[in-house]
Amino acid sequence: MTDPTTLQTLLVFVLVWGAFIASGFWESYVEGRNAWDKAKLGWKLRVGSYVLSGYHFYLFFIMYPALLALPFVFTGWNYKLFGIIVSAYASGVILEDFVWYLANPVVRFREWFTPFSDYYPWIKIGGRKMIPLGYVVYLGIAVLSWYFIWR
Repeated sequence: MTDPTTLQTLLVFVLVWGAFIASGFWESYVEGRNAWDKAKLGWKLRVGSYVLSGYHFYLFFIMYPALLALPFVFTGWNYKLFGIIVSAYASGVILEDFVWYLANPVVRFREWFTPFSDYYPWIKIGGRKMIPLGYVVYLGIAVLSWYFIWR
């Protein structure tokens, strides 16, 4: 397979981001005020005061990557396409989480900076929440994938 064109790269991002935006909507409707691990069935992995629920593990580390690997079944392995998909996925995770707060019918966006969102670690400056640590990590993954694999 030849390397993806600029248009194909843009289409990958549009499709992946569109899917993650849709996920932000449906997940906010399903979860309501029960964000992250609250009221979830199944196992939970605890690391300090933070929790990874089985639900989120299977969704973000099994299902989404499996679906995003489908193009390789038809086209064969392409290192640049892999890098593009990694960047789209990592940035899409940020988008999905942010949309959860925008689309949620029972959670207001202003609650994003309150103790309500303490289910994940935040980068704080002067004790004030600035940005979720996961956003920085996923953005870093997206940028590193772009820089080292597909730019």
